[in-house]
Amino acid sequence: MANTKENLYQAFIGEAKAYFRLLAFAKKAGEEGYPQIASLFRAVAEAEKVHAMNGFAHLDRVGTTEENLKTSFEKETFVNEVAYPEFLKQAWAENLKDAIWTFTKARNAEERHAKLYKFALTEMASDQRTKYYVCGNCGWVEDGRRPEQCPNCQSPPEVFNEIV
Repeated sequence: MANTKENLYQAFIGEAKAYFRLLAFAKKAGEEGYPQIASLFRAVAEAEKVHAMNGFAHLDRVGTTEENLKTSFEKETFVNEVAYPEFLKQAWAENLKDAIWTFTKARNAEERHAKLYKFALTEMASDQRTKYYVCGNCGWVEDGRRPEQCPNCQSPPEVFNEIV
């Protein structure tokens, strides 16, 4: 039988998955011309996000900023160097070109994320502020300025969202 900490973690995973699933459902409802249903999906998604954050707060998995940067760097490095290469190997074996492209873009973006975390670790004491821009197509994060084209997927600058 699982203990409460494990149940909290499983609840967090379920709520986080529900959040993203519902956002995808909202997008589809909007595309199909159902704005009210899209709004409902977004509202419940926001509620699921609250549930996930509330549960996660009890898991003692948030450390100091330095610890969180190190953990994030390690996780990004793992998915970039271990997980996505395995996913790609399987996708190539099955000749699933869409999956290959999806995994490749994600792997490249994860590598970039790790570099940004590593840089942030060395610059923690700096009070320099940097703007970040996220590609809405592939998840690439650019710092400093919005790029003319995504270095990862070649999307135009208007798909980049500024993060404050």
